[in-house]
Amino acid sequence: MVMHPKTNVIVLVGLSGSGKSTIGAMLSKQLNFSFIDVDDRIVNNEGVTIAEIFAQKGEGRFRELEKETILKLDLSNPTVLALGGGAWMQDEIRDFLVPIATIIYLEADVESLLQRLKDNNARPLLGDIGTRRKVLEHQLKIRKRLYMQSTITVNANAAVSEVIQEIIQKLKLS
Repeated sequence: MVMHPKTNVIVLVGLSGSGKSTIGAMLSKQLNFSFIDVDDRIVNNEGVTIAEIFAQKGEGRFRELEKETILKLDLSNPTVLALGGGAWMQDEIRDFLVPIATIIYLEADVESLLQRLKDNNARPLLGDIGTRRKVLEHQLKIRKRLYMQSTITVNANAAVSEVIQEIIQKLKLS
């Protein structure tokens, strides 16, 4: 496998439910890279769930933890990094990762996201099923401009295996 510049660190961005954690774990295995899920790292560091961080300390504190966690990562080894849906909105995170990583936007439509999240009530910003569609549509409207500045955009409405194949093709690793 020939490695191209900036493919030693692959960062997955996208809305909740776009598959960042699932695809990241499988992609890292296929590429023999380390895998870091930032949300999992925060949960392990803090000893409480993300929902509890939001409830006890607010979204602002969670965003601080997200930034601190990412800026302290050792990305000297080949790594696939799954960011939380809102992490990419922070300038400091983008400024840190863009020069050293290939950024991949997992683009999924709201219908797909709703289907994937239908049994998941652990997402603090999407806890109210009645407003979930509106929240996702609003997040997409606000975040899409920055997501679209990624190195690569892939259709994350497809099956996980197809998304991974598209990523590998677009990275020119196959």
